[in-house]
This record gives sequence, structure tokens and C-alpha cells, in this order.
Amino acid sequence: MESRTEGSNSEVTSRPEAIHSGSANTTDNIILPITGHKLNGQNFIQWAQSVRIFICGKGKEEYLTGAIVQLKEDDPGYRTWKLENSMVMSWLINSMTNDIGENFMYYGTTKEIWDAARETYSNVDNTSAIFEIKSILQDLRQGDSTVTEYFNILTRYWQQLDIYEELVWKCPEDGLLYKKVIEKERIYKFLLGLNKNLDEVRARVLSIKPLPSVREVFSEIRREESRQKVMLGTQNSSKNLENSALVARGTQSNNNNHQTKKNRPWCDHCRKPGHTKETCWHLHGKPADWKPSRPQQNREGRGYTATAEEDTSGTSSNPGPFSKE
Repeated sequence: MESRTEGSNSEVTSRPEAIHSGSANTTDNIILPITGHKLNGQNFIQWAQSVRIFICGKGKEEYLTGAIVQLKEDDPGYRTWKLENSMVMSWLINSMTNDIGENFMYYGTTKEIWDAARETYSNVDNTSAIFEIKSILQDLRQGDSTVTEYFNILTRYWQQLDIYEELVWKCPEDGLLYKKVIEKERIYKFLLGLNKNLDEVRARVLSIKPLPSVREVFSEIRREESRQKVMLGTQNSSKNLENSALVARGTQSNNNNHQTKKNRPWCDHCRKPGHTKETCWHLHGKPADWKPSRPQQNREGRGYTATAEEDTSGTSSNPGPFSKE
């Protein structure tokens, strides 16, 4: 029993993120992956943003910014600082891949790890990365994507540009004006890449003075897309109903014709419709009172010597004294 207790304590204290200090929340003891984006050297933007959200939610963002400075060992608050600093350091290292995390295990503070990761993997002021993103944006079109999917892709690239091109303005008013210019350019880019079926709503948005925000423009375009889908579905349903009715009428007509033909008498001897075997002229000859009808003339002046009844029932060279029923 005693050995299990020692093993349990060893397991807990070997994980810095599970250490609990007096000023920390009890939820800090829970061992959880703090982000689904582990730093792999290519995803610093996503990793940094998700890590920052988590650490700020724990109330420990001062360790990232350096607002809480390292205390001396004889300071009364040193133990608390050491516990919390170690906990946040472990969060950062455990949110990296193993080969990258090993490079940061021997730093002394959270801020040192954060700054080193930013300098190494952030690509800030990386002109080639900025050029690549702008090249992608220039060629990006909606295509087979929905309006929402297209807008989300644009937004991700815009956010990356905002980080890569982070500017510090001496005059806050100039910064606000610059943001308005950038937003207007992004509205034009979003509208430019839409499919042709959205030309009408695109023209309607461009006629608004002043232009709404990029999110309001997206919302308007998305509503039009939804309306078109509903209308197209209604039209298809009407066409399907009409086609079904035509098929039903055609089937009914065929059934009626089949029923009419089915009710006609049939001769098992000469295999022709219009009479039965008992009245077949091939077996019994023509009736004694039978007279040919008046012959009809065709365009060439030749008379048709047989009526429809004669054609269907056949002729015989040996007429007999059989009375027609």
C-alpha cells in the first residue's frame, strides 16, 4: 500500500502542468491537451493563437508577456512564481511535437520559450510567405465551394497577412483609416471571386453607399445563395411532378390501347385479329351473301380491291355456303 502511494505521488509531480499552487484555480490540475494544433514548425500562427487563448483563459497571460518577472529565491512569493511559471512552461512544451519541444526544455521562464518560438517559427516579416499568400488570394475563386466555404478560406489567409504585416502606428487615427482601406479591398476581393449566378446581389451590394462591412456583405451574399437553392429546389420539384404526370398519362394510354387490342377477337388458325376460328374464311369460305365494297382510288388511280375486314380476315379461292354470324 505504501509503495502504491509513492508511485502515485511520483506520477503526479513528474508532470509540471498538474502542479497546483495556492493562487491557481483547481481546474489547472486537470491534465488536458491545451490545443489541437501542436507546433510542428509550419503552423506557428494557429498554434500561437490557440495557446494564447488557453493561457489567457487560465489567467496566466502575464507569464507570456513577461509582466510577471522572475523573483529572487529569497523573495516570499518565489515559490508561487516558480510553481506557476513551471506549469505554464509545461503547457507550452507539451503543445509542441517531441522533436521541437526538446529544444525548449532548458529555458528558465515562460517568456523565454514564447519569444524563442516566435523568433524561430513565426515567419514575421517573411517576404516569401507574404508573397505566397497574396499569390493564392489573387487566383482564389468560389468555384464549386459554397459562399461560406469560400469566405472562410479568404478569412484564414487575411488573418495570416494581419500577423505577418503587423504594423505599429504612431497615430491611432491613421491606423483606423488604414484598417478601413484594407477592409474595402477585401470586400472587392470577396465579391470578385463569386460565381456568375450571384451577379445580381453583387451589383446590389456595390450600389450601397457607403459600403457595409465585409461580414455584412458576406451575410447578404449568403442569404441570396440560400434563396436560390430554395427556388431551384422548388422548380425541380415542379418539373418532376409534371414529368410524373406525363408518364402516368402515357402509361394509362398504353394500357387502354392494350386493353382495346386485348378485347378484339383472335383467330387461332390464321393468327389474325378481327375474327375467330369459327368464322375464319380460310376454313369455311366466304358467306354466300358477301359482296365486295366499292373500291377506293389511290393517287395513281388504282383501286383497292380489299376492305379492311377482308385484309384482316384473309381471302379464299373456294367460297362456300357459310353464313356470316
